[in-house]
Amino acid sequence: MSVTLLVGSQKQLADGLPWLRQFAEKMKLRADILVLGLDHRTLEAHCGKELQSLWGERPVVGTPGKVALVESDVEAITRQMSDWDSRLLLMIDDVDDDRFQASLFDRCGVKSVWLSSKGPPPTTAGQVFSMDDASMKATRWISQRLLGVEPGLQLDHVWVEAEFEVTEKAGDDDRLKTSGLVSRGLELERQRCDAGDLIWVAFGSRPSTENHYEVARALLSGASNASVALVSRKESWQQSFFAGVRYWASHVAEPMGREARLELAQSLEEGSEPNLEFLGLISAAAMLAAFGLLQNSAAVIIGAMLIAPLMTPIMGAGLSLAHGNRPLFQRSLLTIAFGFAGAFFSSFLFGWLVRLVHHPVVTDEMWGRCNPSPLDFCVGLVGGMAASYARTRSHLSSALAGAAIAAALVPPISTAGLQAAFNVWESTEKGWPVFGPLILVCVNVLTIMIGTSFVLYARGLRVESGHKWATRMTVSLVTLLLLVLVWMLHLETWLFG
Repeated sequence: MSVTLLVGSQKQLADGLPWLRQFAEKMKLRADILVLGLDHRTLEAHCGKELQSLWGERPVVGTPGKVALVESDVEAITRQMSDWDSRLLLMIDDVDDDRFQASLFDRCGVKSVWLSSKGPPPTTAGQVFSMDDASMKATRWISQRLLGVEPGLQLDHVWVEAEFEVTEKAGDDDRLKTSGLVSRGLELERQRCDAGDLIWVAFGSRPSTENHYEVARALLSGASNASVALVSRKESWQQSFFAGVRYWASHVAEPMGREARLELAQSLEEGSEPNLEFLGLISAAAMLAAFGLLQNSAAVIIGAMLIAPLMTPIMGAGLSLAHGNRPLFQRSLLTIAFGFAGAFFSSFLFGWLVRLVHHPVVTDEMWGRCNPSPLDFCVGLVGGMAASYARTRSHLSSALAGAAIAAALVPPISTAGLQAAFNVWESTEKGWPVFGPLILVCVNVLTIMIGTSFVLYARGLRVESGHKWATRMTVSLVTLLLLVLVWMLHLETWLFG
């Protein structure tokens, strides 16, 4: 991820570099430069030298930034920024290219800063202004994010919206109304701002449709003392959330390389295919867990967890949510169902054989899995996140995290199979036979799947373009999980009155 400076001249480069460095350092992102015009080879080379010097003097992030030529086209710039995974576009105001910059600021698909620089970035709150009280909340967030300094002043209090309301009620001509606001804005800037100050002007996704757009444009070109920064926020709350997740994850652990991501994705896809080897292992694990449950032996149950192969198909389902891969999701669910059926049938068969030689007894280890509670959500969620994170880090062992997943799934399935074989169906104060363990299994599968998709997405196993199916499915799974959680809170009262 990066902050991208768009330049078309040596002056824009000189004015923009201090701001590029400041923004990139505060956001902890790479600093890139796009050069307007496919024939500006000399400027491209100069940008490369400046960027190398900037990176060598004080590293912004782990790798030096990139420099590329791009044609003066909004779509071409947007595509290049998407390829670089750029989170912010910085433009330095150029009177000769004002129309193109306005179009790019209005239509660019990522957050943009259109800046008229009168000096270096400010360092104190007393140098930073917002337009008025109404915009203080938005500009405070922007300024803290990009500069590490909160706005300490306003040009005036609610003057933009207030004057619009007054003139609209009076029925004045739109041009006259805008002209008055522009004059007022420029007058306030001259009176209140000193050299080195900065005025933030915040916009939503379509700046040109907002009331204060013309005022902001006038300040951008006509301010005499302060730098003026117009900021448009293009991201939806979902995009902002996921960008924050990626930002957090990239600083907890270095992002996975492309080869590592491809290798892991291929491994999960192959492991999500149902086959006889998977069926044999899950059946053996379920029978071993059943033996441990009957003997009240935690050691034997742990041994069953170590051979259970359930982690891979559930992680495959999580990967499908991160990738938006519906066929992989369907195959993973089929494999999970296949493994569940094999484990249930093998434990049922084991319980039926036990009945032939021994009087069946439902042990404490079995009853302990018949009364699911909200705390059981934590086992699957934490286990799934730990397993997926360990799988994305080559120096960590995923076996133990895989055992944590198996701990949440194999013993409950074996408990359900044994109780069905023993013909134990009636609920008691100890719990709900058969159905209680099955509910516990379903809850753990959902929490593991959601936790896994969260970690894999954050670690880079994702497709940048949005997938409506993946979003709908994730929301549906989370909603289902919350409904089950609410139901569990009332389960004991509903069962035992």
